[in-house]
Amino acid sequence: MRKNLLIFDSSAAIGRIIAQRCMNAGLTAECCRPAINEMLRRAPFGEYDGILLFTYRADERLLKLVRNAAENGRSVFIGLYTPSAAVRRHFRQAGAEEIFIMPCSVPDICSSILLHLSCGSSAIERIELFLEETGFPRRLSGFHYLAKAAELCINAPHRLWGGMGSIYEETAESFSTSPKLVERAMRNLSSHILENGALTRLTEGRLAEKPTNTELICAVCDMFSRL
Repeated sequence: MRKNLLIFDSSAAIGRIIAQRCMNAGLTAECCRPAINEMLRRAPFGEYDGILLFTYRADERLLKLVRNAAENGRSVFIGLYTPSAAVRRHFRQAGAEEIFIMPCSVPDICSSILLHLSCGSSAIERIELFLEETGFPRRLSGFHYLAKAAELCINAPHRLWGGMGSIYEETAESFSTSPKLVERAMRNLSSHILENGALTRLTEGRLAEKPTNTELICAVCDMFSRL
């Protein structure tokens, strides 16, 4: 059975936290020592969907390892401890799918990895993973209504400018409920994410007040599309 993610960082500060968050979201993850010899020993990563490694430089052996992994269909994620555009370009050219300039928050790293490695999942499942990683409470009905509404608007962005009525109606049909309950549940969700800080993470601090449902859907669509 293929595993989802191999992390070359066994520290409690980064590697094991990321592994635990991935496993909480339903992806298998394993950590090992971040040494080049260990990486070469584990290559070509046949049993994994993706690898995550952290580095300061674009060592030629490391670039070759990334290149081989990418050519064999593995998603490669790099945590880079330098802002150097040249180093970033080397890893991009080698086939790295995502590069995180460190320090980068664990939720941001996990959200991106989950979205990439869940590519076989439906769009709404990936949106739900993104919302959950951002801190949206899955237990609330508004969580699922928001995910569905965001899916509708990602597939047809013009719907956001035609009023919320048809979005509420189609979302309600999907859950056998009423448009009014969908609207109310999403407003309730907005109150929760304002209190628990998820709104700040979603909008990167640009929105400090409770958003309207339209603003919330726009913010989710924007951030999800960028990821």
